[in-house]
Amino acid sequence: MSKVKKISRWLGIILGVLLLLILVGYGFIYLSTEQRMNRKYSFSEPALIIPTDSVAIVKGKHLYQIRSCADCHGPNLAGGVFMNSALLMQLSAPNLTKGPGGLPPDFTTQDWLRVLRHGVDKNGRSLWMMPAHESTGLSQEDMASLIAYCQSVPPVVSAGKKRRQMGPLGRVVLQLNQVAVLPAERINHQVPMAASAPKDVTAYGQYLATVCQGCHRPNMKGGAPLAPGFPPVPDISATGVQQQWSEAQFISTIRQGKTPAGKLLRQEFMPWQNMQHFTDEELSAIRSYLVSLK
Repeated sequence: MSKVKKISRWLGIILGVLLLLILVGYGFIYLSTEQRMNRKYSFSEPALIIPTDSVAIVKGKHLYQIRSCADCHGPNLAGGVFMNSALLMQLSAPNLTKGPGGLPPDFTTQDWLRVLRHGVDKNGRSLWMMPAHESTGLSQEDMASLIAYCQSVPPVVSAGKKRRQMGPLGRVVLQLNQVAVLPAERINHQVPMAASAPKDVTAYGQYLATVCQGCHRPNMKGGAPLAPGFPPVPDISATGVQQQWSEAQFISTIRQGKTPAGKLLRQEFMPWQNMQHFTDEELSAIRSYLVSLK
């Protein structure tokens, strides 16, 4: 056998082994993620009275805005395409009204709580990419106001077809656990709702800052990029930018989308335009919490 044939033979064996390892590895990932996606969660949720007064509805709209619900569900709650990638996933955000293609007529307050508090569908399986691990901590008062607002929005036609398909790379992302693909996994389903938001300024800031955890991590220290092509996530705690910025500079950065050093924030990486809906009092509380993180 010539040297060329020997090399070719060994290359073929090596490639075959590598292909086999990839197939076995992906097979394990597929079975593991399939099991996780089909896991059913059980819990009991006390009844919650939903107000109908204008004050509660206005507050609920504010919560809808500051929690970036419109990013996926739209300003009119019509929903739309969240992701359309055959490799990652194909997923649409649902229409939250009872218009055509939206919520069923019998969608109740308990259903709202099932989604917002526990992140599961009507069969008890985890929703995909719905940040219920952030909204689960809402107080009874805020949760009721948010639901009241959503229920008050006039019915609209859905903004697109319903999509829900996990791609091969999406399963890899799920297996790596760096993104909350299945929010129900990250929720303690036995923790009851507090009656109202914390009164202490720093504790209130922590309560509000849950919307920052998805990117900046629960400790607000940032870390590696969230996805290929994304920049590293900055430390926004007392060991990061907060030791350089005053409260006024922090609020100005959020309001103008520009750091004290003149760096422009890119909306696709840091949704500063969404955060503009926070009041100065709320931003002050958030900063109080951030500077407490040493």
